[in-house]
Amino acid sequence: MTQTANPVVHAVRFSLDRLDWLTGQMGRTLGLGRLPCLPFLARHQLRHLTQFLGWAEPLMRRLILLMAADLGVLPPRPALPAGPVPGPVPQSRPPARPLFPQPHFRLCEGRAAPERPPAPPPKRFRTGPRIRLLDEETPVDLAEYPAQPQDLLPAGRQVRRLLALGHALDHLPRYVEAMRRLMCGPRPVIARALPRAFCRLPVTQAEHETLALLHRVAAEDCLDTS
Repeated sequence: MTQTANPVVHAVRFSLDRLDWLTGQMGRTLGLGRLPCLPFLARHQLRHLTQFLGWAEPLMRRLILLMAADLGVLPPRPALPAGPVPGPVPQSRPPARPLFPQPHFRLCEGRAAPERPPAPPPKRFRTGPRIRLLDEETPVDLAEYPAQPQDLLPAGRQVRRLLALGHALDHLPRYVEAMRRLMCGPRPVIARALPRAFCRLPVTQAEHETLALLHRVAAEDCLDTS
């Protein structure tokens, strides 16, 4: 990264500082305090959080990759011997698992699934909820009710992703070292195609140009690991 043009270096520093501020602001807006337990969010909050994670996670991977490429690739850790390894003396009581384990940020991107034609929307009858018998256990079908912005929806997965993003920002040297070891593997760390979230709202045109620049340089560094 030090051999590239100065705009790339400034874009990495600015994007990292801005992403750190936006992640903290998102956590404060959602009310994440000492206990990161927020299994439900309002529909509009969940939509806003999902849009934020859609471009923030790919950006974080590319920033970590650029910083790792600047420092150089590390060899993989040596494999453990095949024989039995002497371990610590087992305790009488196993350690207690934390109630809210800290999620970790995933460095490798999953392979993109082949695009399929969009399925036709299901038929909906605008006649309101159907009549239910009082002596029957009938499951509630949420599709029968109109979607409201204040509806509570499950959001545990998105909240854990936000916490993992914050963990990567708080422990950046650890993730950069892990990325330096991943870069020498046979599997590419990031996808070569530009993430679709970099071209969609709420990303502005100026942000799209910066994200596209960072992706192009990161893809070049990911392919050339010599």
